[in-house]
Amino acid sequence: MQKLIITAALTGAEVTRAQQPALPITPEEIGIAAAECAAAGAAIVHVHARTPDGQPTQEREIYRQIISEVRARCNVIVQISTGGAVGMSAQERLAPVSLKPEMATLSMGSVNFGNEVFVNHPTDIKAFAQALRQHGVKAELEIFDSGMLTTAKCALAQGWLSSPAHFDLVLGVPGAMAGTPQALMYLLS
Repeated sequence: MQKLIITAALTGAEVTRAQQPALPITPEEIGIAAAECAAAGAAIVHVHARTPDGQPTQEREIYRQIISEVRARCNVIVQISTGGAVGMSAQERLAPVSLKPEMATLSMGSVNFGNEVFVNHPTDIKAFAQALRQHGVKAELEIFDSGMLTTAKCALAQGWLSSPAHFDLVLGVPGAMAGTPQALMYLLS
């Protein structure tokens, strides 16, 4: 069998318990879900932080608690989100990187996100890349559309990011590339 790395996305950016009753919200619930995913074979857990009422947050302290809960329960790579939620400032989204998780997401461009716009200005992308390198955090390059691959290749060529690069092809978001085999094959080509 070929080697395979499974990443489990535990919370999503803005999913609610009304949409998914089993959604883990508290750091303890996220830690338990991470351990369950690790037992099922996941090597990486991708997490978004939530306030106690379930709202998206990039609060450093909540991420610290999540990372602690995950590490207490299992041995997986913790990948935090620097996407946060639509409308959060770049400064706010970058705050938990100083906790030095093993990985963090780095969106490689702006994208329509349903009726909203997820803004990732080129200067912010560069600043995020530099902060990740400064803290020794491996970037997961989020690709929502084909032009974002060009941005990623440019960032790698200019030395903003280190190789080997870890790509995440995010398909099926309303306003981005469709979640189809054809879209996947196009990105892979």
